[in-house]
Amino acid sequence: MSDELKKKRILFVDDDPSLLAGLQNVLHRDRKRWDMTFALGGEAALEELGANSFDVVVSDMRMPVIDGAAVLAIVKRRAPHTRRVMLSGSDCESVAGDVDELLVKPCSAVTLRATLERLLGKPRDNEP
Repeated sequence: MSDELKKKRILFVDDDPSLLAGLQNVLHRDRKRWDMTFALGGEAALEELGANSFDVVVSDMRMPVIDGAAVLAIVKRRAPHTRRVMLSGSDCESVAGDVDELLVKPCSAVTLRATLERLLGKPRDNEP
């Protein structure tokens, strides 16, 4: 199996293009081990989710039209084995059942990378 097929796939969702660019820049060194997609807003995220499968979805909470809670609830329903991370500057206890991790903005690159590594290395309870 080639390295490309072994890469874990991560979808990052935010309505702020500068935040997505910052994530892409901070995680640039991880591109050899992770296949990362950056979706501008909930609608773009749903398009990506319809076309591809992901191991982890990291979403901002507050976005116009389709917010992060809706995106992660759809991920939970369509792809229950996909890990879900909410990245938000506000209180998100209402989505606690739909997420595996809740990270507060601003989140350091060290914290984000450690969270992703832990989630990608740990199978779900019903996985082998």
